[in-house]
Formats: sequence, C-alpha cells, structure tokens
Amino acid sequence: MKIQLALDLLDEEQALNMVKMVGDNVDIIEIGTSLLKLAGVQIIEKIRSITPNKPIFVDMKIIDGPEREATLMANVKADYYSMLAVATDTAITKVLNIAQKHHAQVVFDMQSVTNYQERSLQLKNLGAQMICVHKNSDCGDSLNEAFKEFIDIKTITQLPIALAGGINLTTLPEIKTQLKPEVVIIGGTILKAEDPIATTKALRIIADS
Repeated sequence: MKIQLALDLLDEEQALNMVKMVGDNVDIIEIGTSLLKLAGVQIIEKIRSITPNKPIFVDMKIIDGPEREATLMANVKADYYSMLAVATDTAITKVLNIAQKHHAQVVFDMQSVTNYQERSLQLKNLGAQMICVHKNSDCGDSLNEAFKEFIDIKTITQLPIALAGGINLTTLPEIKTQLKPEVVIIGGTILKAEDPIATTKALRIIADS
C-alpha cells in the first residue's frame, strides 16, 4: 500500500521543509490545489530537486480547458494529476489521450458525483486507470459506511483506488486490512503532527506490514 503525502498548505517554505523531513518515507508527493495556486507549477521542480526519485501528484482537479491543462501537466512532467469525474466524456478522453502520450496517469476524483456506481463504470470504459474516493465524514466510526463508495467502486471497476479523508494512525490498520486500497492519501495527520518524521515512519510501518 502506497502513502501519498498531501501538501495541503498555504506556505511554500513549509511545504518544501515538510518534503525534506518526510519525503523519504512516503511513496508519492502531492501538491495540493491551494499550494499549486499559491506557488505555481514552479514548485514541482523545487520538490523534485529535494526528492528526485519520488513521483509527484498535482491536484489539478481538471474540468475546464482539458487540452490546455493536460498539456501544462505534460510540460512540467507531472507523474500523476487529478481530473474531476464530473467532467464531460469528451474532456476526459482528451486528457487521457495527452496523458498517455506523456506517460502520466490521470486520477479521477469522485467528488460531487451523484451516481458514483454508474459513473465509475463509465470512467473505466473511457480508459480511466485510477480513481480517488474521499471518505464520507457523516458516517461516524463505521468503516464500511464511511467507505461504502470505495467498496462499491472497487467491486464494479476492479481499478486501483486511492482513499482520502481523515486517515490516521488509528484508522490506517483497519483500512489496510479490510479495504486494501492501492494508495492512502494523508495530509493533516502528518502536517499537523508534533513530530512529522516519527508519525510518517509509524504510518510507513503500518503500510508495509
């Protein structure tokens, strides 16, 4: 199971320092949408210079201007980037075609999708290779209820799924055992920790066990 560090920050220096501290203990480094808007795509190269061997995910949330946005991601050599699953089929096809030519992977974010079962199958048929599901925070402590969307989508599509939303040292063991996601996206648990290095190492042990 891979750990994706979500740099959901509004401070470029803090983000780069976090990469220096914990980058070696995660698998993918995510540039959050707000950080991208603040720092610009130039931050990609700055992060790459710190951790040259780590794939970079750019949380673009593409929905408009698909060819332009996907071309931008090709120009900066993003390894992964996100597109909203509610985008049109035409836009999705355009982005997937550009990503394939440049050996990048598009991760489809299911936020705001109403009929997620139908849409996830449509995405697969369009050529999607990975989907991201966010935890429903209204479901309390029930893992199956909180991640029902994840379970259904994985069953329907058999695609690799990334999970996001409040994942921490307490919930990760159960998530790993019961849900077996390919990627867990973790932000605040690391970013807000008193000791980010120790916390990330502890998460790493769980992910690798």
